[in-house]
Amino acid sequence: MKKLNLLFILFGFATLGFLSSCEGETEDELSPLLNLATVGVSSSNTVVTGTTFNVEVTAAQNPTSGKKIDELEIQTPGADTTITVNAASYAETFTFDAPAVGVSNTYTFIITDNANKTTTKTVTVTGASGVVETPFGAEVVGAFFHVGGSLQGAYDLVAETNVAAAGTEANKDMKNTDLAGNNFTGSWTTGTGNGTLYVRANSFDYANGTVEEAIAAFEAGSSTSTILNPLAGNIMIAKLRGGNDYAVIEIVSVDAADNSCSCGNTGKITFNFKKS
Repeated sequence: MKKLNLLFILFGFATLGFLSSCEGETEDELSPLLNLATVGVSSSNTVVTGTTFNVEVTAAQNPTSGKKIDELEIQTPGADTTITVNAASYAETFTFDAPAVGVSNTYTFIITDNANKTTTKTVTVTGASGVVETPFGAEVVGAFFHVGGSLQGAYDLVAETNVAAAGTEANKDMKNTDLAGNNFTGSWTTGTGNGTLYVRANSFDYANGTVEEAIAAFEAGSSTSTILNPLAGNIMIAKLRGGNDYAVIEIVSVDAADNSCSCGNTGKITFNFKKS
């Protein structure tokens, strides 16, 4: 009887050891393998509304379990779809419409093998506006003086430099129009053959406005080659020399008493500007 009891005890230890080894194999270690890759999705997980994006699905049986892929279930905001696979591996690309602007959608992919073990992965994308937002370049400080004085009475927005009264007219995007002996108002026009046009746009966001917003504001306004009596804080949008480049200008100060020239025709206008 003692020998029989001993056999039962030994059998019990053996069984316990078997159960312990089984508990060491987790479900994750036996679940099928699944990988998702997106195409047409930005690094911030956005997709332009009105377009489509792809999800590339690749799956394979777990090498430890050896169980074939039974099916793939796809859960989307619109409907769920189940695809029968019954193979050791599976690969397919799925195309989805981008969500509406500001809407986030989650797409869930569930792989199940013949042992009913699953692996789930998701993709979340957000619809975004297709409007391009291009920032302006670095800010530049510009200035010109009374054209009747001894200093430069014009400014070249392209080269970002002052132009003397005797300088090339085509380079004068801003040429002071005040007459010698008259008070300085900061008024300007463009040089002969220059072609730059201006639109007053005091409501434009100089600090944060984009190139596209500036173009829209320019096209919505009345363009002119001459700006009269600018004031500190005024904002102008310039289309440079008949081309596709734009500048946004913010007047800093109009100082009729500035005597940097040490001459009779005093006055200086200072402004900041940024170009596309």
